[in-house]
Amino acid sequence: MSEEKVTIYLACFPAPNWGPHDVLGFALAEDGTGLLNHLSSSVEWSQHDLGLSSDWQHDVYNKAYPGGWQLVWLDEPDDDPRWRAAMALNKVKVAEKEAVG
Repeated sequence: MSEEKVTIYLACFPAPNWGPHDVLGFALAEDGTGLLNHLSSSVEWSQHDLGLSSDWQHDVYNKAYPGGWQLVWLDEPDDDPRWRAAMALNKVKVAEKEAVG
């Protein structure tokens, strides 16, 4: 029986204090694990820098999910129920980590 691939959601948000087109990109797994963030000069570069249109960051994803993963770009993450569900799980993970240490 093969494992299902973990979905890693990629999204970016405007970073106007950096530059007019700059964005801050995030990789968030469906289980709520925050994998990375990256400042990029545009949405297209964010897709590249997060590994959607390149192999950048794939080592991070492979280390976190050696059983396999898939990347899904979200154009409107705030309106996407998958992103909201992953963020809710992330908040639980952060709260648990803070309670322990």
